[in-house]
Amino acid sequence: MKEEKVFYLEELKFEEEITEKLVSLGWKEIAKIQREDSREVIDFNLLHEQIKLINNVSDELAIQAINQIKRINDTLINMNKECWDILVEGIKVYDKHSQLTKTIKLISKDSEENKYQVIRQLDVSNGFNLRRPDIVLYINGLPVVIFELKAPLATETVEDAFKQNESLKSFVPKLWAFNIMNFLSNRFISLYGSTLAGFKRMHKITDFKTKNGIDVIEYLFNKDDFYKFITTFSFYSNETNSFIKYMAAPHQIEAVKQTIEKLKITNDNRGGVVWHTQGSGKSLTMLMLAKSIIEQMNNATIVVVTDRNTLDKQLFARFLNAYDYLRNEAIAIESRKDLIEKLEDKKHFGIYFSTVQKFTEETGALTNRDDVFILVDEAHRSQNNIDGERSLSKEKKEFILKFGYARYMRDAFPNAKIVGFTGTPLMKLDKDTTQVFGDYNHIYSMNDSVADNATVPIHYEMRKVKIDLDETYLKEMDLIQREYIKTLDPTDITSQQKIDTLLKSVRIKQVLEDDDVIKAKATDMLQHLEKRKVVLHGKAMIVASTRKAAFKYYQAIQAIDPALKDKVILVVTENNKDDKEMSDAIVPKRDINKVAEEFRKENSKYQIAIVVDMWLTGFDVPDLDVLYMDKFIKWHNLMQAIARVNRTYEDKETKQVKENGLIVDYIGIWKYLSAALLQYASGVEKTVDFSIEDVTKAKEKLIEGFDILNDSYIKGLYNFDILNSKEQYNFVIASYDNILSLDIEERNKFILLARKTKRFFKMSYSIISQKESILAKCVEIINSLISTSSIQTDEKLQNTIELIKESIAKAVDSKTSDVFVSESKISKNINEVAAILALEAQDLEKSSPRVAIEMMKHSIQAQLKNLQNIRPIFYKNASDKLREIITALEKMEDVQKVIEMLRQLGKEVTKETNKPLDFENQQLQAFYDVISNDDYLKNHENSEVLRRIAEDLLDKIKECGTEQYENNPKVRSKIKIQLQILLKTKYNYPPEHLTDMSGILVDQVTRQIKINKDFFRRDD
Repeated sequence: MKEEKVFYLEELKFEEEITEKLVSLGWKEIAKIQREDSREVIDFNLLHEQIKLINNVSDELAIQAINQIKRINDTLINMNKECWDILVEGIKVYDKHSQLTKTIKLISKDSEENKYQVIRQLDVSNGFNLRRPDIVLYINGLPVVIFELKAPLATETVEDAFKQNESLKSFVPKLWAFNIMNFLSNRFISLYGSTLAGFKRMHKITDFKTKNGIDVIEYLFNKDDFYKFITTFSFYSNETNSFIKYMAAPHQIEAVKQTIEKLKITNDNRGGVVWHTQGSGKSLTMLMLAKSIIEQMNNATIVVVTDRNTLDKQLFARFLNAYDYLRNEAIAIESRKDLIEKLEDKKHFGIYFSTVQKFTEETGALTNRDDVFILVDEAHRSQNNIDGERSLSKEKKEFILKFGYARYMRDAFPNAKIVGFTGTPLMKLDKDTTQVFGDYNHIYSMNDSVADNATVPIHYEMRKVKIDLDETYLKEMDLIQREYIKTLDPTDITSQQKIDTLLKSVRIKQVLEDDDVIKAKATDMLQHLEKRKVVLHGKAMIVASTRKAAFKYYQAIQAIDPALKDKVILVVTENNKDDKEMSDAIVPKRDINKVAEEFRKENSKYQIAIVVDMWLTGFDVPDLDVLYMDKFIKWHNLMQAIARVNRTYEDKETKQVKENGLIVDYIGIWKYLSAALLQYASGVEKTVDFSIEDVTKAKEKLIEGFDILNDSYIKGLYNFDILNSKEQYNFVIASYDNILSLDIEERNKFILLARKTKRFFKMSYSIISQKESILAKCVEIINSLISTSSIQTDEKLQNTIELIKESIAKAVDSKTSDVFVSESKISKNINEVAAILALEAQDLEKSSPRVAIEMMKHSIQAQLKNLQNIRPIFYKNASDKLREIITALEKMEDVQKVIEMLRQLGKEVTKETNKPLDFENQQLQAFYDVISNDDYLKNHENSEVLRRIAEDLLDKIKECGTEQYENNPKVRSKIKIQLQILLKTKYNYPPEHLTDMSGILVDQVTRQIKINKDFFRRDD
């Protein structure tokens, strides 16, 4: 009972702290509202006066409006939707004097015209019992925000606070009729969300501050900005005949604000890039940005461009469903002509959707208007290509210059502002991206998203497929290869290219499409999925390597389990060459949207979707649980694919929550996945960039190469850029014929020089001129012609490839072959980059021990960084130990001994990382760590006393204030003295015979202020 009382008092202090902050922001604290009794939750007297003031109307019209409000009585959802419409649109009343209908606004856009009030412990009644929400915020007499708070050290959590507000909704629904926001906090974790948001859909802010250090109360409840939660950052969407209420998360708010600021100040048409990881609500961010542009840019025209051959139905539907919010219906553009007609009318504003493929050729300016804003979804580098790609057209006998979509799009809208959205990062050295969009406006990484509960963690599991192939045919294949290689000239560089071509012909496709291999994998998938049903609904997607493999999976699953006949769908592109059986199995193009909508449903009749490329980007299925990967995919395509399972989900009926998504790997994508993760996960680009010196030297080497080529192999190279397209074609062909006529030694020299030129061109791409770029492309094409002709004219090579294919097929199809799938021990949370590095290091210990050491070092450093603020003593000791080991590496030859030392340290760090925290609050945990490592205290006091010491030290530091700690020696001295007095008077520390220990302990404690200075501010 005593403990509960302490927590109650702490909750009151927390309540007082928040109220004081609200008052400092302009909210007036009041003890009660004007009302008849506690069943009434609106201050109608104040509302009446505010309606008259804001709208400049008579008492009669104000009463009309209020009477309409009093008549509202429905379910919570219907009441909140109706009242939301009133807040946004106003109330229609009839003025019999002017005989006009007038619109009455309840809240003004001008904060100076509104009354902002905060009330604590408001009595509300259902007619029988009383409840008291902790804090209610009122604007003009309307209750718009409900706070439920928990003491920072209480056993009750923010989830308990959420449940209390949920019960309050059924207890007195009218309190929530005009609600804009639900706010919960225990100070360590704060959650806010829309009136109807489930617990998992609440937006999370930790340690009472946003990521950019702004106090959460100031961030959300600044009265000058709060109105945007009505107009911009929250809205109702009409989806599948029901209304869903959305509210912006902090990363979406910041992305919109920063992009609008960029659009206002940019001197050209580059509006910047928003990189938000897949699944974190990128489409909502685009929608809210569109609304902000409409509001702040004089009802400008918006063109949404998607990177699909067909219109992105999901994104388009998002905009269509938000018609009331946007006050504008999105229109799909059928053709460039259609777009021109829409844009020619200066007065016709709107929102238009187009595919980027409509910009595939030069059209000239479609419009010169400067109030057009283009939002490009999935703004990958493949779209850009501003300088153009040069290729040889044998049909036209011309040297063709082909630009990327973005170049044509920019030329079509010369005065438009262009903003790029992507779920994956763009490379630093990508000159095209900067030219099209500009720099990043906002970044929200995978790790940010998981930490904020915007997406769920993705786990990875490997399944090993073992195939015992027939040795007879494998030996036959080796013999065929050896016999062909004997026929090649070892002094000719093109011989190596032929061998490379031969090796590439041994394609894994034949194995991936094998019936027995697919049957074994399908059997294992179904067994695995059956076990996963207890985790969620058991909804899965299989990614096959080819259309043929996908169809075989479809057949195998139905053969293994006939009960799944109507529950599995084959979603691949149609082809008129397919036989009738395969054609009948594929979901027809005309039905694809209907089937997609069905698969998205929680209670969908479909359980498994088999795909190759379709549905791997921009297709959201929140309750999709598992992605079975049987296809090699790399970089941003891979990251988009795995993001199919990272959506949050909560079952409305059972309240079952999706804890994570799962990737099951049957083909070995881990090396691609780990490479992509190291760049994408943290939001910090980890590309292996060249230094400025490297780039400059590469340009010098490139020009040296041009000089040699011009003198010895390609006469007149330096004049190539001034030739017309037909002259360039003839020049390339003549140069190619000339090099073919050289002896093998000279031809080899050219090939090597051409390869170097290509490498230096790539390195120096960001600083070279257009002329140098054209010359490099000329050299590359001539070299490609030599390689291609050498391979294509070698009949022996083509025959050898066909023989090898036959041997592979026989080896797999042989009756002696055996295929089975075993469960690997490899299982990873792909958000944990430190663990990824450690696992990668294991694979390299024998082959590349020094690379392994580097990866182990980075893995340990990544884990230690997370420990720095919570276990400072261990962090310091482990960091010192790591430095000693690396120093030892420089002195000793025994690399394996260093690996063993790093492995042991890694185990210690991992063990410390996995230890449960003594406090949820990081700053308390850090103090506790320091105190519990004190030689005297840890042997003479129990853990409860140590906890109290940590809490008292923290309170004392905050009481003293740390604003000038780094710059003012008096502040530092004052804090140290106050801490020593506290330790001595309250805890008799240190004892008389150990007087120096106090100074040592206080130094260690105050060191935390330098590390975590923002934790200790008095306004925290």
